[in-house]
Amino acid sequence: MAEFSLGLVEVSALGNAIIMLDDMLKVADVEFVATERKLGGRLVTIVVKGELTAVQASVDAGVKRAKKCGDNILKASQVIARPHDEILKFLHLDEEKAKEPNSEYAGTHVGAVNAASKTPAKKTAGASKTSTAKRTRAKKNS
Repeated sequence: MAEFSLGLVEVSALGNAIIMLDDMLKVADVEFVATERKLGGRLVTIVVKGELTAVQASVDAGVKRAKKCGDNILKASQVIARPHDEILKFLHLDEEKAKEPNSEYAGTHVGAVNAASKTPAKKTAGASKTSTAKRTRAKKNS
């Protein structure tokens, strides 16, 4: 059994989930570990983990924010103290089968992943400087 707790909150609409997650992360020391989007983002479940009291406070904050967003936004909420190992497999949190992050889980991943390097793609600063320099030269020449 895990030595941490999980908190789940399900809401309608991706935008509501993002606003709710922001409040959940600000109110307590929890880690955003997974999200599941169904129906094209019209139904979103957020999963956080941490100590039981922190997870409970985080879920309470998420529920409060979801209720502020409007009627019938909150679909479900639950706190699971010391979840069974099989639950961790279901949420792709088991350590022995760690996967590459994608848009459906792994709360710390943002952006495209390069297939060759398996790292998030980065914008180069030189590209924006080059285009700015070209525009400056074009203005001087005209």
